[in-house]
Amino acid sequence: MRVLLVDDHELFRAGLALLIKELFPDAELLHANTMVHGVDSAMTENPDIVFLDLELPDGHGCDALAQLKDARPPLPVVVLSADERVETVGRCLELRAMGYVPKSSSPEALHAAIVAVLSGGVFLPAASIAGLRRGIDTTETARESGKSQQTNGGDGPWGAPRLGLTPREYETLTWLVRGLPSKAIASKMRLEDITVRKYISHLLAHFNVRRRTELIVMLADKSISFGTLSDTDPSLDRDSSSDGRPRIG
Repeated sequence: MRVLLVDDHELFRAGLALLIKELFPDAELLHANTMVHGVDSAMTENPDIVFLDLELPDGHGCDALAQLKDARPPLPVVVLSADERVETVGRCLELRAMGYVPKSSSPEALHAAIVAVLSGGVFLPAASIAGLRRGIDTTETARESGKSQQTNGGDGPWGAPRLGLTPREYETLTWLVRGLPSKAIASKMRLEDITVRKYISHLLAHFNVRRRTELIVMLADKSISFGTLSDTDPSLDRDSSSDGRPRIG
């Protein structure tokens, strides 16, 4: 596993590197202390996961997210920041970050974030989930404030049948959560763009959400992850109608 750490504080990077090596002894660590260096390393060094600080000397981490979402949308990026405002967390999710770990978090939260994101899930601290729920005006009530920060790392990846999805809907959801736009998903799945847009509409209705941010919050709250992507035989697909299928949420 190759881990890219993008933070301008050398002491913090060193401490984070030691912690990651303790959790994952075989991890290979890459370092960057500026936004430009970090984006360049993400593009050329093929990391498996990126930890990105927001306050960098030559730009804001959100600018790096914006560049990477277009250049390398499948690359998992986890924001690691002292800024715990709900507005900031929401902005990073809109820019397709796969997780958000406050710098005040415990080592267990960092471990949970790595495991969740590499298995195709999304990691958010419980406080962020509650705040984002209020911000997007969902019908669910926030979890109790005593809930652990470790919102992911459940009992393994969820398959299509468990989620009540067809194989094609499941594959679409997996790419969607990773930040790919519909045209890129269509290319990956060798489908027409209009077909993928139909799947996305079905997914939003199936999970009873209106947009991607709400979907990410729901998936993080329920510790839903997807595992490794693989091609699906189109012949296994069935009618996409949601009638008679279990609802999530």
